[in-house]
Amino acid sequence: MDLTGAGLYTDYMTDADRVAAENLQSKLEKTAKSNAVDDDALFDACKQFEAYLWEQVYKEMEKTTKIFSDDDDKESYASNMTDYFKDTLIQQISEQTASGGSNSLAHMLYEQAKRNYNL
Repeated sequence: MDLTGAGLYTDYMTDADRVAAENLQSKLEKTAKSNAVDDDALFDACKQFEAYLWEQVYKEMEKTTKIFSDDDDKESYASNMTDYFKDTLIQQISEQTASGGSNSLAHMLYEQAKRNYNL
C-alpha cells in the first residue's frame, strides 16, 4: 500500500473535516438540549464553529495559489508533510481569527442561540 499518495492524504483530510463538523454539530445540539446550559460552553461552541468556518475559507484561498504551482514532486512524502503542516497552521490561524469579539460571528451566533433557546 502506497502511503505517500496524495489521494490518501486528501481522503484523510476530507474525513477529518467531516468529523470536525459532526463534532461541532453534536456539541451545539447537546448544549441546546441541556436545561442547565453553561454560557461559556455555548460561547465556546460558537467560537469553534467560527474557527471551522474560517478554516474552510483559508483552505479554499490556499487552493487558489496551487493553480500557478509547477511543483513536479506532488506525490512525495515531503510534499505531503508540508501539506499537513500547512493544514495545521491554517487551523491555528483560524482559531486566532475567531476571537469572539463583540462583532464576531461567534458572538452573533451566541446571542441568536440564547434568543432561540430562551437562555
